[in-house]
Amino acid sequence: MKVFLPLIAALLGSAALALRPPATLVSLAITLATGVVGAVTPVPRGRGEPRTAETTLPWLLATAIGIGAFAAARALQHPLAPRMAPPLVAATAVVGIAEELLFRRLLYGALGVYGASAAVWGSAAVFAAVHVPAYGLPAFPVDLAAGLLFGWQRWASGTWTAPAVTHAAANVLQAAW
Repeated sequence: MKVFLPLIAALLGSAALALRPPATLVSLAITLATGVVGAVTPVPRGRGEPRTAETTLPWLLATAIGIGAFAAARALQHPLAPRMAPPLVAATAVVGIAEELLFRRLLYGALGVYGASAAVWGSAAVFAAVHVPAYGLPAFPVDLAAGLLFGWQRWASGTWTAPAVTHAAANVLQAAW
């Protein structure tokens, strides 16, 4: 029963994200609501958690690796969209944090009882699937890779905040650069 509630909450939140309308205030409200669900739903302690300082990568290093990977990818990418206005750029950062509350805090935590691999891969697969309605099937491999990086950061640092900061930075890089 400890895993059931967080898993159902995470999957319902994921469905809400997949069905949200693109780039509207309603979309932002849905995303923020799923972030709140991700923040307040109790998460069972799983086998996917590093337990000691010796097995945990320092938070700053895990975060720097993630942001560096997204910055490098963005530098190699051809600009696809015009730059966003500053309030929208800030909103994309908040969206990244809200999504990480759902995917890397709640869903990763629920799947962590099955081990780190299940938590990393499962949360990444659901993350990528949620973004298909907005970006199309060709974006699935890119979103899966991003989800795997976020999942690795979650596992390596022992906290959801490293992937949250990375996701926020990646969204800002995409929107403002």
